[in-house]
Amino acid sequence: METFRGFFTRLQLWSRRLIGVCMMVMMTVIFVQTATRYLVFYSIPWSEELSRYLYVALTLIGLNLAITSKQLVRIDIIDAHLGPSAEKWLNAFRNGAALVITAVFFYSSFGMISGSAYQTSPAMGISMQIMYSVLGAGFLLSAVAQLFEFIDALKAPAKKPEDK
Repeated sequence: METFRGFFTRLQLWSRRLIGVCMMVMMTVIFVQTATRYLVFYSIPWSEELSRYLYVALTLIGLNLAITSKQLVRIDIIDAHLGPSAEKWLNAFRNGAALVITAVFFYSSFGMISGSAYQTSPAMGISMQIMYSVLGAGFLLSAVAQLFEFIDALKAPAKKPEDK
């Protein structure tokens, strides 16, 4: 399991790099689009579509990084009123539920990938299977990250009252 976790950590490093490239390309395309629209009075037809696809890609690829670094939005008012043991099990339940949800989204992406075999994007003309594959890859990475969080939540000792 630790070998797989080490491989996943290296994969997340590449995810960070890919997110950086997506962000730079997206910002460049939007800047060029804005500049050409107001300076040359020409609008690049595919710029909005490309920036939208890049935004979706960096969001879905970045989701696993947010899970791993515990940066997802969380309302912890309930945690403040629970005992240490109950908090541990509530955390495990949350991670288990999130694991199920990400696994269902990953599984659902297969239907979208196969259903879009003959669809192309309107402006760029690329196969929509590529975009739906990004959905599947993002949710797969998120499911793996959530699996590690679930295992860690089960293995974690209950916090002592003075640790809160």
